[in-house]
Amino acid sequence: MKMQELMLVFFELRHVRSSSDRAGDGITISERLQSVMYQIANDIKACGSACDAYLKKGFLMKTVKSGVYENRLAEFCTVFDDHKKIVELAMSVHVSVGMDAANEKLDHQHDRLKNIERKLDMITLFRKLDTPREKEINKFIESHGGARACITNDELLEELIIKSGELSVARISGKDNGRKSNDLPQIRKRLFKELQEDIDDTFKRNMVLFERKLEMQNKQLTDALHQESSHIISTLLSGAHDRIIDPDLQKIWKDMGWKGSVKARHFVLALHDYYTDLLNRQSSHPGKFDRSSISPLPSPSPRSPLSPTPSTARSSSFSIKKRPDDRWALAYINAAYVQPILEAVDDDGTGFVSVKEVNTFVESRPEGWSLPTWIAFWAVGWQASISKYKSQIYSLIQTMFQILEHVLPSNRRAIDEYLFHASFWRIELLLRSTRSINFKIMSDPDLARSTEAYSAAEEERIDGNLKDVAYELDTPATVSLVTGEGRIERYIFPLIYLLLKRHLEVLKLACKHVLDTEELATLNESLVSVLLTVDDRIQNLEAVFKQTHLDVQGRFGNFAFGLFQLSYGDIRRVPIQNTLGTWVDEDENATGQKEVLTLESIKAELQESSCEILKYGIQDAFHATDYYEFELHRLRASPNPIQGTWTGHCSRREGEENVTFLVRVSFKLSFDRKTLLGKGEDYSSTFNFSGTTSRGKGGYDFTFSITDDDGGLCRTCTGTLSLATDTITATWSDRRKKDNPDEVDYQPFILRRTPPFLYRYRYKQHEFSEDPIRARWSFACNAVLHQVQAKMWSRQFFERRFNDRKRFVELSVRDLVVSMGLTPQNPLSTAEKQELDYLRRDLDPSEARFYHALATFEIQKLPWHP
Repeated sequence: MKMQELMLVFFELRHVRSSSDRAGDGITISERLQSVMYQIANDIKACGSACDAYLKKGFLMKTVKSGVYENRLAEFCTVFDDHKKIVELAMSVHVSVGMDAANEKLDHQHDRLKNIERKLDMITLFRKLDTPREKEINKFIESHGGARACITNDELLEELIIKSGELSVARISGKDNGRKSNDLPQIRKRLFKELQEDIDDTFKRNMVLFERKLEMQNKQLTDALHQESSHIISTLLSGAHDRIIDPDLQKIWKDMGWKGSVKARHFVLALHDYYTDLLNRQSSHPGKFDRSSISPLPSPSPRSPLSPTPSTARSSSFSIKKRPDDRWALAYINAAYVQPILEAVDDDGTGFVSVKEVNTFVESRPEGWSLPTWIAFWAVGWQASISKYKSQIYSLIQTMFQILEHVLPSNRRAIDEYLFHASFWRIELLLRSTRSINFKIMSDPDLARSTEAYSAAEEERIDGNLKDVAYELDTPATVSLVTGEGRIERYIFPLIYLLLKRHLEVLKLACKHVLDTEELATLNESLVSVLLTVDDRIQNLEAVFKQTHLDVQGRFGNFAFGLFQLSYGDIRRVPIQNTLGTWVDEDENATGQKEVLTLESIKAELQESSCEILKYGIQDAFHATDYYEFELHRLRASPNPIQGTWTGHCSRREGEENVTFLVRVSFKLSFDRKTLLGKGEDYSSTFNFSGTTSRGKGGYDFTFSITDDDGGLCRTCTGTLSLATDTITATWSDRRKKDNPDEVDYQPFILRRTPPFLYRYRYKQHEFSEDPIRARWSFACNAVLHQVQAKMWSRQFFERRFNDRKRFVELSVRDLVVSMGLTPQNPLSTAEKQELDYLRRDLDPSEARFYHALATFEIQKLPWHP
């Protein structure tokens, strides 16, 4: 609404005679508004991207963070109000430049209060727009201590999921794949990640894909405007039949006396009679039809379905009288092919053909094609095309399963999840229910040539659009942008084929490189978006068929060669009926067995592949952090003693447990001595940062911010160096702290100069209180012994390190299996939990992080079963 109010202001520009007219100060209105217009355009785009990112979230994910989303979206209202005010002021100044300057000033405080009021008004509006289900869930969350408390508690989480109606991880994340599950650990993990995710970073990441989609929409809109502008005048001044652009169809429409629409079956039969009559009249002419004299059929140029047909092509007649080489097509315009022709013209499936649908059908034909050729393609050629893609998709999926035995162990779990995702089951239903063509029909060379030409052009067009969005289809709306206008059944098989072809390249890279686990999940999301578009089409067709047919299931069996029949109704997964592994290409029976896929052949193909197709890149190496630059002898002389490496114990909450671990933070000043730079790590992650430092009372104060890799949560560390004790007292904070200030994540922690590899020998506070001398002497002895053994490569030193690594990996793997809900589970005993806590607290963070990576690697190698 606020955006609309802003746009209405520009309507006042109609009172400005010309954008080049100069006001009294010599400035034109275009110059006055130019800078703000760029900002308005960027803010509109940012608002659109924010709404797009919000709509892609699942219902439960949107609800648990509803307050954050509402505040962030309400800020756009303030932004658009400010823009409106600036534009109105610029227009006023343009028409009344001699006004007193005092009248042009706005009270800043008054504006600030107004902005707050507007934001509160928008929040109130959001509350009024809440659905009953949203109100119920919000009330449930508030009454049980907030979102975090509900997610942590199994009973509350299960009740929350039931109330939301989203019983699967996929639906919670916004991708309903039809698979029902109640995997609480996975759901909890997704919801915790959503809570931690910084909304601004979410909007920023979404902007990249949103701009690609916006550019594609702009291109399609431009094509549509060009196409429609050439017909507006003639349409307004003509009758029903005069609005039809094809001469043959125009004549049929006029002779039959049809008005705005006609029954689709009557239309196809009239079309058949018309061209049969032409064929009979041509047959009475002397001379025989010589197929060898036919000129080659022009290949269609790859273009958008919205691309306008050249005016010369429209004005010329495509009738048989002017195209004697079209007689081959008349054999397919008969009663035997009424159904596929009817579906091609009747785009909405209502059973009636309108003038608009006729013109859309005619305009969508490739450039240089006659109408009989176009009709013949939809009568027979389209079924041949989807039959070819059906075989290619089956072949691609079987190749994917052959690759399974060659992928790296660390990729097996992710690829198992990808291949056994419900989207493949749904694709198999589409393939199995589609009736293949009898390829003997394709013995006609003209039909085969036209089918091949059109299929190749459409595949090239869709592939080009997929490249524009980097093969990432995040929503059904993106699917529509890629395919263009028209029924999804026209594009479903080429689209799935091109996606799976790209996914196969990714799977081949998994045979050589370690992939990020999110890489395969993104591939599944693209398939789910396509299948959601299919579901929408099925629902629309169901509504139409219920009005005209008693047997809706049977009607789906006749529609589009049965493409949607098995996807309609209460579909269930029946493994014994799955054809992905048993399908055999008829042509392969004649030519022999398929070539066996070997690791050598895969690696040979990978020489031509690039890792740039990966969204998250390769994860081949464990990246150790270099702290050499922070050693004291490397740091430049500076009056700021905060420089160097500091070590201490820090805690955070993971699920229902508090985890204490050793953290290492290293500081140094930038060359200009104004910025504090540094690195840090703990047993599970690393971080780089920059911040500020200043002299305070009794020491130095500093602050820096980092963004967590997992979830994008922005965290700020604020601390003080005490010169008296040579220790740093610091605390973490983020946007969640105001809701849970007592969480262990936000409790103060102390950092000391003790090197991280010696911190395990440092005395505890109670030991120092009881006997300071003994505590210090014990620490010194153990530290010196450790350093001597390390320098001498003592057997005891390495045995102790080997044992630490073995126990850390073993205990971490068992702990991760339980927390991730995997099987078989062997939960840690109380003593083993204490041992794992001890290792996290006392091991050098560099070593502990390497061991934790090994444990994660072991989890990735575990097989996954659907």
